Amino acid sequence: MLLEFERRIRYFLWAARHWFHADRSCPACSSARTDLVMRKLWVTALYRCEECRLMFRIPKSNAIQNERFYQTQYRETFTSECPDDQELSHLKSTFFKCSKKDYTTYLGVLKAAGVQPGHVVLDFGASWGYGSWQLSQAGYRVYSYEVSEPRSRFAVQKLGCQMLSSAEAVPEKVDCFFAAHVIEHVTNPRTLWAIAEKVLKRSGVVILLTPNGEPSRERTYEHYHALWGQVHPLLLTAESLAIMARQFDFEGCAHSSSYDTREIAARSSGQMEGDELLYIARRMADKNLTFTSVQPDLSAPSRSRLLA
Repeated sequence: MLLEFERRIRYFLWAARHWFHADRSCPACSSARTDLVMRKLWVTALYRCEECRLMFRIPKSNAIQNERFYQTQYRETFTSECPDDQELSHLKSTFFKCSKKDYTTYLGVLKAAGVQPGHVVLDFGASWGYGSWQLSQAGYRVYSYEVSEPRSRFAVQKLGCQMLSSAEAVPEKVDCFFAAHVIEHVTNPRTLWAIAEKVLKRSGVVILLTPNGEPSRERTYEHYHALWGQVHPLLLTAESLAIMARQFDFEGCAHSSSYDTREIAARSSGQMEGDELLYIARRMADKNLTFTSVQPDLSAPSRSRLLA
């Protein structure tokens, strides 16, 4: 608890030092046409790009600061904390069932999206390997990438993950680029799409999961503005993901939890009020694929409100 408090204080002081001269251009498309959505803690704010509709935190971190944070400071309970041998043994014996990182739902999503056991999956942002291990146990051939060196070593040593030194170093084209709760952490989300474009087979599929930043949820979810901050510098919507996808010649459908696998299999977008946002995309050049266009809620959260 004390370490978490110290981290928050350091973050506040860092933001205060950088607030007045902060670059407010979009971290994805570099557009200067950005608008204030919400101020928080007086020295941080959420902005929205008018061009690509991405929402992002100000002040922004650069790639070096971001990597340093995830190597030494990032703490998010089960996601980042590697279990001891006894706990890990229990998790493996139960195949992570009923744990916070049970991938049963995600495995259903993959199958509904046409990613079948035997296919090759790149698990991008694999943390300490809990997802990669479950994907492997389900019959997928899995390559993993994780920026954190300690968590990457744990995944290799304790779970036998086939960890890559870089995501582009995957030795073969993959059927699925899978990233669960990764894109909201990066400084530039276009990085993920560029990697996916490079490593995917022509018929491959991109599957992204992230906290649901749909603007309509601000009215119904009281913790909406807790979704962005130091840990999550980006807040994603179906619209912003669709725009980024098109820039890399992908097109897709958006869903939110709880997922309807029938809608996923039919390649049509679903309801958007759930806590988690799912975006599934394929290359636009595949003429055999058709998608129902995303109709996001374009109403913006109220601007310039202050949070204590």
